[in-house]
Amino acid sequence: MNSKRQFQIGNVTIGGDAPVVVQSMTNTDTANVTATVAQCKRMIDSGAQMVRLTVPSLHEVEPLKAIQKQLKSDGYGNIPLIADVHFNPKVAEAVATFMDKVRVNPGNFTDKRNFSQLDLSDSEYAAQVERMALRAKPLFEICKQHGTAVRLGINHGSLCDRIVSRYGNTPEAMVQSALEWLEICEQYDFHKVVISMKSSNVLTMMTATKLLNDSMLKRGVSYPLHLGVTEAGNDREGRVKSAAGIGALLLMGVGDTIRVSLTEPPENESPFGRMLVQSIENLNVDNLNIQDGTLIFEDDSEDEERWYCRTAAATGYAHFQHGLKNIQLCNPHFSASKIADYESLIMQACRIKILNTEFVACPSCGRTQYDIQSVFSAVKQRFAGYPGLKIGVMGCIVNGPGEMADADYGLVGASNGLVCVYEGKKRVSEPMLPEKAMDVLEQLIMNNVQ
Repeated sequence: MNSKRQFQIGNVTIGGDAPVVVQSMTNTDTANVTATVAQCKRMIDSGAQMVRLTVPSLHEVEPLKAIQKQLKSDGYGNIPLIADVHFNPKVAEAVATFMDKVRVNPGNFTDKRNFSQLDLSDSEYAAQVERMALRAKPLFEICKQHGTAVRLGINHGSLCDRIVSRYGNTPEAMVQSALEWLEICEQYDFHKVVISMKSSNVLTMMTATKLLNDSMLKRGVSYPLHLGVTEAGNDREGRVKSAAGIGALLLMGVGDTIRVSLTEPPENESPFGRMLVQSIENLNVDNLNIQDGTLIFEDDSEDEERWYCRTAAATGYAHFQHGLKNIQLCNPHFSASKIADYESLIMQACRIKILNTEFVACPSCGRTQYDIQSVFSAVKQRFAGYPGLKIGVMGCIVNGPGEMADADYGLVGASNGLVCVYEGKKRVSEPMLPEKAMDVLEQLIMNNVQ
């Protein structure tokens, strides 16, 4: 019999048979207490049930305490706050004493990703895992003492060189990273754990999450899973991608918390996330109409967002379970041209057919030092005419080069409003203004497509 972990994060119950919880993340500078408190309030008012804030260094720890105190004073103290930590275990340990949850990335907690091939023997590999466990021990001891939860945030784009060298840059590698850390947690008798398996590729995210869920079932203990398609982008494309990946997994009965990551103001994320959960509650996927590899999906929803949420979720589910060649959508409330447009968007999101330029963009956070929202919109407009090409626009180097490793080109944020141009995972320019970087990017593309 499988045991399903269920616990409280703040006053929110997650895991087991608890309802799906919708969360979001700030993109202000966490050191700016006034701006961050104001943004947290907007996010909570829009429906966020948990709020995550970036903590890039020890410098942000005291402001984070001030943010927490101010939100409680202003009547927002019932919403759990999550600290997002990369690279620095000392920061994770510091915030674990007062935050409700700490998100750490196993790919950069002690390990690194330099895109290097490591030829490790079994004993060398085990020694590195043990070193990682010893470094993580103080964090888990602090979390147990203070009742703090931990999210193990596995990102496809930031798997460490040790994992990738042995298991490839694959969903299976993501699962291995998660299982290593679960074993470390259990070694120290720490069980207040949430896990996420994120990728900008919908199928990669779904495959990794489902594999991990199946692995936990075999192990006999299932921990709560957080779902999200990272770097989904914005507008309809970002929402369709999220609905296809998150919605399909929820239809499989997988997932406890979700975040729709949009390169937009973060208060836009939770309303769509809540609507996504609600729109698929009564969606029956047991008798999908699939003929010769084509999903024929009929739905008479009059609300456009509800309609494409249900449609994208059903398509993601059907493609994952059966493999699709095409989709045919039917809805009497929308024109043939609009239906055809959504067929294209949904098939691209699920990678059934790649008919347009594919764009990925992170939602940004306090580490981003340029106006990623306007730059991403400009990139989409300027480079829309390259079907099959994949272009990324990333906020910073934490996950940027890694998440863009399978992209053809991209822009990654540097400091002081500047960005760098990348070809694949290789940086090919010095930091420059975004307008200049787009010129360099266009010339690079033109030189290579001719």
